Amino acid sequence: MNEPEEKNQLERSIDILVLLNEAIKETNSVDEGLYKIVDLTCRLMGTTQAALLLLDEEKELFIVRAPVGLEGTPLKNGEALVLPDRLQNILFQLRSIHQINYIDSGIKGLKFPIIAMPIYFKGNRIGHLITGGAKDPSQSKDPLRRKLFSLLGPFVSLIVENTKASELLEQHFAMNATELLDSARDGSKDNAKAAQKLLVTSVRNPSKVVRLLTESFYKQLVKAGFTSGHITTAASTLLECIVRPPNNNS
Repeated sequence: MNEPEEKNQLERSIDILVLLNEAIKETNSVDEGLYKIVDLTCRLMGTTQAALLLLDEEKELFIVRAPVGLEGTPLKNGEALVLPDRLQNILFQLRSIHQINYIDSGIKGLKFPIIAMPIYFKGNRIGHLITGGAKDPSQSKDPLRRKLFSLLGPFVSLIVENTKASELLEQHFAMNATELLDSARDGSKDNAKAAQKLLVTSVRNPSKVVRLLTESFYKQLVKAGFTSGHITTAASTLLECIVRPPNNNS
C-alpha cells in the first residue's frame, strides 16, 4: 500500500472515531444515539438503508429500532418486524457478520444484498445491525470498511447498556422489587449479579420485565393501603396513556 492510500485510510478511520464519540457523548436519548450509529453505518458502508433489529426472545421476533432510509417500507421504529421464514431463520441463527443476498422478503422497498452484524450485550446476542442498498458495491465489500463496521457493534451495546442502566437506576422500585431480583438470581444471593442479569433481561425479554414490574408495583400499592378500586382507576388511566399519549407540555 502506498503512502497516499495509507493516509486516506487513516483519515477515514479518524473521521469514524470522531462520529462515534459524538454518538455516545452528545446524545439526549437512546433513540438519538442509535440513530447516529445507524446513520453512520450508511455513511461508512456507502449504503442507503440501515436499522438496528433488537431481538425479543420471549416473543421470538425482532423489533425495529432507528431505521434510516426505510421511509418507503412498512418498517417503523419500535414495531415488530414480520419476516418470511427463510430470512427469519438466517437472522435467528446468525452469530457473526454475514451478507444476505436477495430473498423475497415481501417488504416493499427493502434493498439487497443486506449486511447483517450480530450485536452482543453482556455476552448475549440482542439483535443485529443491518444495512443494504449499496450505492457502489465495491464500498460495502471493502475490507477496511467492513472492519470498521464490525467495530460499531460494541458502541451500540454501550449505548443500550448505559440507557438501560440509567432507566433501572432511576426506577428505584424496579431495582428493589423482589419479583424482579428473584427472577434474575438463578439460585444466587448476589444482588449485584442479579441486577446485571436483570439489565440483560430488560433488553432481551422486555415483556417479562414489564410483567414482573407490574406485579411488584401492584403488591406495593396494596401494601400502601390502596384499594382495588384505586388500582383499577390507575390501570384505566395507564391504558388511556397508551392509546392516547399525554401531552408533555400539560
